[in-house]
Amino acid sequence: MNLFDFCRSVPALALFAAAFFAVPAQAVTTAGETTYAPYVAAFSPAFGPSAMPHVGKMLLIMHDGTIQGSYTGISARPDSFNNRIEPVTGSVNQDDGYVQLNVGNALALTGTMAADGTISGTAQYNGGLYDFVAKPGTPGGR
Repeated sequence: MNLFDFCRSVPALALFAAAFFAVPAQAVTTAGETTYAPYVAAFSPAFGPSAMPHVGKMLLIMHDGTIQGSYTGISARPDSFNNRIEPVTGSVNQDDGYVQLNVGNALALTGTMAADGTISGTAQYNGGLYDFVAKPGTPGGR
């Protein structure tokens, strides 16, 4: 291998390594697999004046289209979820990413899960509609 061939192969190797090591975790599971995924979630009122969103962390276990886990509120403002662990239950359609989640008895979400694992949609909370988004990761880790 001469210097020219070496220099030509280095970018290809770097691109391969970047693709191999930087691939985002797929949160959508295929049949039979179990995925444990930490998430950071936020939801804010869909209508009316803008307000500070409610923020929380979730640990979801996805298996064969079902979702189970926990949600803990970490909002800076008063929030009924703060410092409480609420159960999360739901489902994800593995073909189109359609998601339904329930956080305790207080929040119900209908939305979609993207290929990178991001969950987004509309939630019902305290009698109002909220825009909801949850991304894979941990607080401070994104």
